[in-house]
Amino acid sequence: MSLLVTLLLVWLRPVLAQAPKPERASLLQADRAVSDSSGRRGLRVALRGAIAEDAVLLYSGAPVVQGGSAITALLSAQPLLDSLRVEWQPLHAEVSRDGSLGFTYGVLVTVARGPDAPLRLGKYLAVWRWSPGSGWRVAACAQLGLTPPERVVLPGGIGPLELPRLAPNGPAAAFIHADLDFAALEARSTPAVAFRTYAAADAVTFPGTGELNRGPAAIGAAFAGMPPQDWIWYPVVAGAAGSGDLGFTVGLSVRRPRSGGDPTYTKYLTLWRRDTGGTVRYLADGGNSRPAPP
Repeated sequence: MSLLVTLLLVWLRPVLAQAPKPERASLLQADRAVSDSSGRRGLRVALRGAIAEDAVLLYSGAPVVQGGSAITALLSAQPLLDSLRVEWQPLHAEVSRDGSLGFTYGVLVTVARGPDAPLRLGKYLAVWRWSPGSGWRVAACAQLGLTPPERVVLPGGIGPLELPRLAPNGPAAAFIHADLDFAALEARSTPAVAFRTYAAADAVTFPGTGELNRGPAAIGAAFAGMPPQDWIWYPVVAGAAGSGDLGFTVGLSVRRPRSGGDPTYTKYLTLWRRDTGGTVRYLADGGNSRPAPP
């Protein structure tokens, strides 16, 4: 698997950051350690030992799940994970000025355990929180292309409930506000305009298949061909660094084609950066499916 990952990284080299600065080195080390643990012991065990108690997981086909016990219950109910070896390679890492929050995103590699098993590629986004007592812990994560959404098993107590919309207050107010304004711009214009406008210069978006979209122009072009639809999204969980320069939102989304047809229900994780002038733009955005609400 490592050779294939290396070849993939050469292909995606424009995304890669330069040699990590000292403040990012420990974050990259933590990310790679969890990946190594996942490859050896399984994703379920690796995440159980890495998540914060209030962590948020975006698992394909499931609702937004928050809290260590709920995440453990969801992962324990997925028999498909037992047949898979899952590893990943970070393509970017970033740490807040005060060192309290970090982001990683990159390539997810999944292969069935056994001889001559085909390899599948996906993507991941992760938010990490630092504490002096426990080091880096995963505060939120999303995997794209890990398992088919129709294969998800929802254990008792985890159902397709709609979480309430967040109001822009608290430490993450600037990032919640940006998310809501982002959605409002899409509603009165187009996805291409909104995603291009709110993208940082080095932003990436994560389509379900294919290469990452990199930079405002490429991101806008990727959304330009979408058919007319009513697209609504809003944040339900958010967090921020104490220094206020990095934050994240987790939200719910629904797209309804104007030509008719069934709506599409998804959830998302957006990584945000706030510059010294106060402007907030997303660094990375990706998501996966969720059940239709009752």
